[in-house]
Amino acid sequence: MSDLSPLEEKFPRLAQKIVASWGTYACFDELQDLLLDRRGGRQGFPPDVYADLFLLQLLVPHPKVHHDVWSDAVKGKK
Repeated sequence: MSDLSPLEEKFPRLAQKIVASWGTYACFDELQDLLLDRRGGRQGFPPDVYADLFLLQLLVPHPKVHHDVWSDAVKGKK
C-alpha cells in the first residue's frame, strides 16, 4: 500500500504543480480549471483523483473572500 494519494500516484507532475502554487489564489483558479470542463469533450479524471482535486479546492484560499466578515460584525461594520 502506498502513502501517496491517487493524485500523486497517477499525475505526479500535476501534484507538483499544485504544491508549487499552494496557498495562492492562483491555485484556486488552477484547481477550478481542472475540475470543470470548459472546453468540452474532455476525458476527465478518474473518480479517486477527482475527489482529491475537489478536496484540495475546498482547502485552498478562495479569491472572492477578501476579509473576515465575522470580525466586521463584531466591530459593528456592515
